[in-house]
Amino acid sequence: MVCDGFTGNIILKLAESVYDVAEQRGSHKDEYFSRFHYENYGGTPVLGVAKPVIIGHGISNDKAFKNMILVAEKMIESDICGKMIDLFKSE
Repeated sequence: MVCDGFTGNIILKLAESVYDVAEQRGSHKDEYFSRFHYENYGGTPVLGVAKPVIIGHGISNDKAFKNMILVAEKMIESDICGKMIDLFKSE
């Protein structure tokens, strides 16, 4: 999902709340719910800048940092920032 920062933050907080509720009910080990835990996705890419930028949670631990680095690595390998720049230059 691509959206502005304010809307994105609300959606992220909602997703984290879904995980918290699942955890309280003992369903957090379910594959569906585990993807909402911030540690598992690490952070959120900021699009529209020249280099990969990942915003992490304020309470990020080592697992979350590792996953943020992996997201940045995927962004570099796919050259998503360069592709976006090329796309906007051609318009």
